[in-house]
Amino acid sequence: MNPEHLVSSCRNSIVWPGEFPGAHWVDVQEEQAVLDVLRNGSLFRYYGIGAPAAVDRFEAAACAYYGAPYALAVNSGTGALLAAMSALGVGPGGEVIVPAFLWVATVGAVVQCNAIPVLCEVDDSLNMDPAALERAITARTRLIVPVHMAGAPCDMDGIMAVARRHGIPVLEDCAQCNGGEFHGRKVGTFGDLGIFSLQLNKNITCGEGGLIVTKDRRLFERAFSAHDMGLIRRDGRLAAPEPYALSWGAGRRMTELCGAVAAVQLTKLPAILDRMRGSKRRLKERLAGLPGVSFRRLPDPAGDTGPFLILMLPDEARARAAVERMQAGGLHSAIRLADYGMHIYSNITALVNRTPLSPAGNPWNLPGNTDRRLDYDRGACPRSDALFAHSVLLPIPSILTPELETAAAWLIRAAVAV
Repeated sequence: MNPEHLVSSCRNSIVWPGEFPGAHWVDVQEEQAVLDVLRNGSLFRYYGIGAPAAVDRFEAAACAYYGAPYALAVNSGTGALLAAMSALGVGPGGEVIVPAFLWVATVGAVVQCNAIPVLCEVDDSLNMDPAALERAITARTRLIVPVHMAGAPCDMDGIMAVARRHGIPVLEDCAQCNGGEFHGRKVGTFGDLGIFSLQLNKNITCGEGGLIVTKDRRLFERAFSAHDMGLIRRDGRLAAPEPYALSWGAGRRMTELCGAVAAVQLTKLPAILDRMRGSKRRLKERLAGLPGVSFRRLPDPAGDTGPFLILMLPDEARARAAVERMQAGGLHSAIRLADYGMHIYSNITALVNRTPLSPAGNPWNLPGNTDRRLDYDRGACPRSDALFAHSVLLPIPSILTPELETAAAWLIRAAVAV
């Protein structure tokens, strides 16, 4: 039986859950935490009818979980990026290196800071290539932003070696890799700052939210100032900071309702990761040895969080055909990486067009930036483009049953067959 007949024989037999790793685990614990906040009458994190404590509890738990002395809860992953970049002094005339495989918010935060994004090729791990990073650095490079994409950590040894050699700070974007590790150490703790997202698609969620972690008190205070009202707080009240932390705040505080849910979800993160890692491991075991098919390389397989399986096929035509067959058989979330929306640099229309923030043309037309004309269209990162063209991504939900795993493995084998 040919692949098309194999797939059609199980058409609609797989009901593949949506991704949403943390959302599948929401239960009475989150419900009770939200009710506690409502009954306390203090939805704002710093004051109210009762004494607010939910966000404080979440931040304290985050410090313990990630092994970082400072944690700051914010309103979103994007808010975390913006506050962190503000803390690091990113601005006009500076360049920020980001990988070709990312999310629009990462590069958007660079532009919002009026800095110039510089693309870096990914390697066969589909994360930032340390060798390409070295080549991307210029005298204007002010920040390196490795993004731990699709659940797997970057090669942080290689990236940090380059950063230290050039004296450039590092901001880790861990939005898609919450709980991940590199050689036994949590992602987000290698660079100067690390950020996480708690949006609905992430390993844990409060609907919308973010987190910043750091070991540097000054950076923490600068990020705090940027996320609030440009000041710090003492006992919940605004207070003047040291001059280095004075800034223009942007009201990116996390609410008590989100903090309550986030604190509960953080306790569930190890179990969520265990389920996704187990499902992914079993799928890979059942798919091992397929002719012409390989898996994305993982710099530290033990540190992978498991929410995505990425297959690499021999060419673009095979990848397109495999996706069509997988979707026809019920794996509707399977996608060729090149078609993965604004996770791919050349699919971000505003970036390709260098769309300005205002009629002034910023950041690209600001003094100090005008002589740096970078191309962001497809072809700017040819090695990455080639990897995207023949790679297939499948989300691994956190609630798969053995029956679903078996059916999915059978269908994928049929879909990628020659």
